[in-house]
Amino acid sequence: MLDFDSNCTWVPQLTNAIGTLMSHAARERILAARPELVEDALDLVFSQTKREKIVNATIEWIRTTTVAGYHGTRLIDSEVESIWSRGLLPLEAPARGERLVRTLSQHPKWNPEKLNAALEKYGKNNKAGRRERQVHLTLSRYGLLHDFNHYLTHGAEFDQYVAYCLLGNEGKELLQQDGKAKVIKVSVPGNVALKAANRYIPIEDQLLYKGQLHNLVAEFLKAWSYTLAYPDFDCSTLRVDCGMVFFEALPSDWIVDIETL
Repeated sequence: MLDFDSNCTWVPQLTNAIGTLMSHAARERILAARPELVEDALDLVFSQTKREKIVNATIEWIRTTTVAGYHGTRLIDSEVESIWSRGLLPLEAPARGERLVRTLSQHPKWNPEKLNAALEKYGKNNKAGRRERQVHLTLSRYGLLHDFNHYLTHGAEFDQYVAYCLLGNEGKELLQQDGKAKVIKVSVPGNVALKAANRYIPIEDQLLYKGQLHNLVAEFLKAWSYTLAYPDFDCSTLRVDCGMVFFEALPSDWIVDIETL
């Protein structure tokens, strides 16, 4: 499984997948160049090789394995048990009502009659963006813990919007008291991960679309290129925010771990 933050495990694999597409002399030139940014390192790689061949080799490498994805949230014990047995389910606005009632009903100004309208506002009506019938993962556990950890402190972003709508900041603060912070590690088949990380552009067209690389391919290639210049580089320090979006449940046999922080 490709775990982005643990580059000591996957960098040798990608090096083998690229193989003779990049000569030893080219790698030595990148090592000597000492590029400042990960983007600069990838530009150097492309200047020394055939861009399309490197990209296609990376795509095939990802397709042949699985990719670790991380989901941050807050859960009570029964919710943890449900994920182990049913998998990670897409968000459904009405189903969030149970947690919101459990949490927000502690507030003296709680008015249950307003809940359904708020659920519809942020669910069916997409008030703050579409979230219903989706499951979100991110590529970097370190990024989830240190750069966008509001899922761990408050739970689902949907819940945060509804809580604020109903009770302002005091409602959001109550969410921190419900459940425990959990990081769910998921093993996603490579071909599924490629599609989920860039759902608007078919992987076959990613080289043609404004010259941009597919999200997942770009993150692995940039990090790999940088390790050519700095062999001791730790990919977790990048705190990458590369999302994967799914429109159906992630099966229970994809769940690798549910870690309590």
